[in-house]
Amino acid sequence: MLSRAAIRSLQAPALRPTPAALRIASSTVWSRSMARHNKPNRKPTDYSRPPGAPAPSRPGGASAAFTQPNQGARSSDRSGTPDYSNKQDEFSKGASPERNTTPQSEGRGAGSVNSQPRKWEDPAFSGKQDEFGAASPSENTAPQSSSPSAIDPAEAQEQSRPLPDLTKGIPSTLEWETTGSTKAHTSPLNLTAAEEPGQSGGGRGRGELPASAYVSSSERKRLQFANYMYAMFAGLAVTGTIYLGRNWETEEEERAHAETAPSGWAIGLMWNRARARLGDQLSYYHEPAFRKLLPDPDPIFERPYTLVLSMEDLLIHSEWSREHGWRMAKRPGVDYFLRYLSQYYELVIFTSQPWGMAEPVIRKLDPYHIVTWPLFREATLYENGEYVKDLSYLNRDLSKVIIIDTKAEHVKKQPENAIILKPWEGDPKDKELVALIPFLEYIHTMAYSDVRKAIASFEGQHIPTEFAKREAVARKKFQEQIQEEQKKRPKHSGVGFLGSALGIKHQSMMMDPNEQTPAEAFAQGKMLQDQARERGQRNYELLEREIRENGEKWLKEEAALEEKAKEEATKAMKTGFTGWFGSAK
Repeated sequence: MLSRAAIRSLQAPALRPTPAALRIASSTVWSRSMARHNKPNRKPTDYSRPPGAPAPSRPGGASAAFTQPNQGARSSDRSGTPDYSNKQDEFSKGASPERNTTPQSEGRGAGSVNSQPRKWEDPAFSGKQDEFGAASPSENTAPQSSSPSAIDPAEAQEQSRPLPDLTKGIPSTLEWETTGSTKAHTSPLNLTAAEEPGQSGGGRGRGELPASAYVSSSERKRLQFANYMYAMFAGLAVTGTIYLGRNWETEEEERAHAETAPSGWAIGLMWNRARARLGDQLSYYHEPAFRKLLPDPDPIFERPYTLVLSMEDLLIHSEWSREHGWRMAKRPGVDYFLRYLSQYYELVIFTSQPWGMAEPVIRKLDPYHIVTWPLFREATLYENGEYVKDLSYLNRDLSKVIIIDTKAEHVKKQPENAIILKPWEGDPKDKELVALIPFLEYIHTMAYSDVRKAIASFEGQHIPTEFAKREAVARKKFQEQIQEEQKKRPKHSGVGFLGSALGIKHQSMMMDPNEQTPAEAFAQGKMLQDQARERGQRNYELLEREIRENGEKWLKEEAALEEKAKEEATKAMKTGFTGWFGSAK
């Protein structure tokens, strides 16, 4: 049915409805018209003209397009019933594009024969009017006037103004609707035009009503709730400041802040105490966990010096590979270094790794607890994104403390106490750590009152190499002095000759019988550090023998104690859990 309607529209261009008729037509009207056409003895209705208007005249009769059947379009019998047989052509053979598209007349109305416009036709919709004219966008959008010369300069200026910011609200049209001025009625209603500062009405809050009239109830409730929260926050801040600014409660706090924030009821003192208390609370997150990282020294096990060692890239080296994953290697000579210097120094391993990661490594590195104290990340000072090992928290005299590390940033608080070595990268032939033993042993032998002076004398130099040079020079001078003394004094004294003849050897009551006297050592050309080195080697051999003989037993006893401690902790936990229900016995 739609194809036949299309044929009718192609063969009878004069029947095309005008734009006015198109505005009125709808699907309901179309269905009703088709029903009327299908009825017998009913003439088709011309929908291209309004009701009551005369039918347009055309060559060949005005009613020819309605009464005479088109070529193959549709035929009817004498009774007026349309014939929809299969012999009917789908499209007329005599149709052509020129015939279908070319207007039949030069009238202003579409398909009109007369040159004069009809009463019901709008002159703006003529057949000669282009559907898309050559006008510019400004001519299509801007209001048109009767003549270009009649444009008002004020109106032209108003049209050339930029568009307003509609995010602040739509401009008001109240003035244009209510004001009877000539300008308000003659100028076009342009909602996008920006208003001048002196004009009344306009954006949000610029009309006759106050700005609060344009706030919704939900927005007003939200602002009110926000004001309540601000007031509550201000009250809590004032109350908290007064509470934190109270006087110190203990003598220890009073002594700690005696200079910066002493007790008193002045406003300035209260503010200083509040800041000090708040700073003490926040310092928990970047200062060491304890003010004293090491306990007070025990006179029985006390060592005169403290040696602090880093762990990563100094004692061990860890690396990751696709074949083996994470692997960890122990530096050559670590066992000898720790066990030998344990007789001279209080050994401390200070690592920047957390306890959960570093404690199992230290247990495997030092299973016999040669190292006295291990310290982890919880004991470091976090400052500017770095973990700093602040030696002032060690509870030891800094003039007797030496720290060996691989990063200068870790010891920036006390660089004068630090020896910085290159990181060990897993070389199995490395001897850098063992080469430091003579220097560290010499400090203990000479009983330096301040180790910082000894470290400062090697500033900018490789300590093992420079110390070996100085020791060689000192040994040469010592040999020259021994030779001069031997020339001056007799070879044997009377008491010495008699004692040698009787086999009596002079020994000090405080010395080991197997150890040489200083005089005998000097006579053999041994310096004081040579004697201390021999003594240290004997002590190291004794320790090694004890470990070989009793090391297995020590480890078993430690494992038994740990197992017993776990059982007691589990029992205590069960007792505490059942105690909540009243069934503990």
